[in-house]
Amino acid sequence: MPGYLVGDLSTPEKLWLHEHTAGCNYCHNVFDSYERVGNALDDTATATPRPTLSVATALGLREARYGFLDTPVGPVLVATSDLGLCEVGYLAHRERDDVLGEIETRGLFPIENQASVRPATDQLGEYFAGKRHTFDLPIDFGAITPFTRDVLGATSRVPFGDVLTYGEIARRIGKPGASRAVGNALGRNPLPVVVPCHRIVRADGSMGWYTGGTGIKRRLLALEGIHFDQTRQLALGANVH
Repeated sequence: MPGYLVGDLSTPEKLWLHEHTAGCNYCHNVFDSYERVGNALDDTATATPRPTLSVATALGLREARYGFLDTPVGPVLVATSDLGLCEVGYLAHRERDDVLGEIETRGLFPIENQASVRPATDQLGEYFAGKRHTFDLPIDFGAITPFTRDVLGATSRVPFGDVLTYGEIARRIGKPGASRAVGNALGRNPLPVVVPCHRIVRADGSMGWYTGGTGIKRRLLALEGIHFDQTRQLALGANVH
């Protein structure tokens, strides 16, 4: 079996091993343990290691200190750079390393430091507790296109409890007819909740896509008094423009 692990067996030997372990419980269990070891070694060999702090500094990467917050919609990773809040990442359906990888693509080096994100997690906690309607935090969007910056800026100004359509955001930034591009830009919003892309819906009153999933979008809107009927359309009385 060590020969199987390192790839030294011939094809007939591999076939015999598989046939034998299929009928021998003891050998099957031993073989299974060898396979788990082999898979672990493969994962280790193919994993891309993150740079050390010294390497990141040499590469000119800025630090992004991150921590976590438990919310009614699941755990959230929150990160801040020297310029401001740079990431609010839902972890309900994503791995932590996936979110950290996205931070790295923006030229930032993530370092866990819960105390550094306390101002942001405090304000987010107040929002989820129904005690805060606006955020007072410096923002670091990083290197984004002027169009995306305009979209995120216009979305940031949509007040608590209001709903706008993608088309209305496009109109407000002087790009009428660019509703699909607005949706794509909001799909890359690194700061959901703080930049409230959950308040943007389709022209027909349906929710549309959301970075954390439509279930989270529905719960955020419900927190702000906006509800959908059983057909997933905005209920009558919603303040939509």
